[in-house]
Amino acid sequence: MVIAHGNDCGNGLFPGNTQEFLQNMVMQGVDAIEIDVWLSADGHLVLRHDPDLEDSTNGSGFIEDFTLAQLRNLNAAHHWSRDQESYPYRHKPLKIITLEETLKIVGKTPLVLDIKSKQLRAARQLSALLERTGKNSQVIVSSFNHKVLLEFRRLSPETATGSTSWEATLLFFAQLLRAESLLAPRYQTMQLPMQFWGLNVVSRGTMRAARKLNLHVSVWTVNGRADLQRYIDMGVNGIVTDRPDILMSMLPSREPKVEPKLLERAS
Repeated sequence: MVIAHGNDCGNGLFPGNTQEFLQNMVMQGVDAIEIDVWLSADGHLVLRHDPDLEDSTNGSGFIEDFTLAQLRNLNAAHHWSRDQESYPYRHKPLKIITLEETLKIVGKTPLVLDIKSKQLRAARQLSALLERTGKNSQVIVSSFNHKVLLEFRRLSPETATGSTSWEATLLFFAQLLRAESLLAPRYQTMQLPMQFWGLNVVSRGTMRAARKLNLHVSVWTVNGRADLQRYIDMGVNGIVTDRPDILMSMLPSREPKVEPKLLERAS
């Protein structure tokens, strides 16, 4: 699977977690899109990667301290730049969007959804939104916050979820001992970093154990051609990348459906 990474800085083709990014990734024909969500002060799930607004917008402060109306006044791509010299979206601002809007924008394209919020309320809002829109089968839900993910699993047991950091660590060490069969995962997927504390987390041993447990494994965030080829050869199920156009060009019978409109949009 080619999974487009919602990067808010200049590593990708478009500012991540924006309507511009989502529409272009759908047009390119990626298999899934990775996004990040926070909870606004008035209870809306909104797309952003970092908690501090000054990192990517023309605002400042913690994102969850602001209402949706206040967030709408900001330029979501104010600091986005490919070369740290030109800032193409300062005169063509992009709004912060909600998850509900996102579900409409992407149509049937699957989403890998990372709950950044530490509030249990975020898990409850997400569960209710997916139930209301009938999109449970279109998403994989993950979170670095163990309590938040467990709450979501409790509310939406039919929705696929990723492993928590603790669960992924347990599987990693279990496979070193070939003891993965002793595990009974409550998750269906694993979104793993390329390295953790200097260790190559995604290895042939990890893949062997994951296949034995019928788990889907994706690795993030992979951009270099040599690394992309290594994971293709390893047979991972998904690669999360800022450059899905490059990854698609490396896969047999896969090419972007359209050329990225980066230069056109930035001119």
